[in-house]
Amino acid sequence: MWWYVGRRLLQTIPVILGSTFIVYGLVFLSPGDPIGALFGEKAVPEAVRAQIASQYNLDDPFLVQWLKYLGNALTGDFGTAFSGRPVADLVATAFPVTLKLALMALVIEATLGIAAGFYAGIRRGGIFDSTMLLVSLFVIAVPIFVFGFVMQLIFGVKLGWAPITVGGDASFGRLILPAIVLGLTSFAYILRLTRSSVVDNLTADHVRTARAKGLSSGTVNRRHVLRNSLIPVTTYLGTDLGTLMAGAIVTEGIFNVPGIGRLAFSAVQRGEGPTVVGVVTVMVLIYVLMSLLVDLLYALLDPRIRYA
Repeated sequence: MWWYVGRRLLQTIPVILGSTFIVYGLVFLSPGDPIGALFGEKAVPEAVRAQIASQYNLDDPFLVQWLKYLGNALTGDFGTAFSGRPVADLVATAFPVTLKLALMALVIEATLGIAAGFYAGIRRGGIFDSTMLLVSLFVIAVPIFVFGFVMQLIFGVKLGWAPITVGGDASFGRLILPAIVLGLTSFAYILRLTRSSVVDNLTADHVRTARAKGLSSGTVNRRHVLRNSLIPVTTYLGTDLGTLMAGAIVTEGIFNVPGIGRLAFSAVQRGEGPTVVGVVTVMVLIYVLMSLLVDLLYALLDPRIRYA
């Protein structure tokens, strides 16, 4: 087991290095003058320009900039934003809001997706099953920002049931609508995954044996079908938390949520490279750690994976 853990930890190193290299390269190659963008239409004195370029290593070649960034990141220093605040402080302030939003979305999508997928699987071929398949296909096909603007218009502007934007008050009530929008796509995947797993388990040998023993249909479905069907769903939910946090960029931008997504969104608009790279690096670390945790739990549950 420890050999497997060490091997998986070593495999995360090139993933982190490669992702930071790509992000840093995209920021480095992006058009425009970041110092000029900082001052807007005002003229930038040469002395100030030289000082800022030296502070952010903008005069160094790309590889030198990237290596310096990696060296500082290993000590927890993700650079300094153009406002003068350390990027680590900005991330530490915004991260709890995004984590709260992602957890709310996870609970919503898991509850509704498992319930709808289980009932659709049990009633496969019926009206509810066909309706849910069409709904999930529609949700997957439509971009998330379209749902965001439509729900903002209907529930925020027309009906007045939820605030249009979150602003500085990231309470449960103000985050509920962004959480629903954020969890919509994953809800469709969980519904389909649960339904397929339920359909497979309905014809499994252990289910037929349970029915042959005279157990009621409800007991068999609850104890033998649902429990076994949740194994692949649980694995998906483990990795989905990292995906939700990364996908929060669009949702937080639409609803003005003061989280990591809006921080990255604003930094991209201002051409603020250090903040963009710092936020994306933290996102990658979270996703990699969540994937590693799921893999280790899988190896713990199924010993065959350790020797594969």
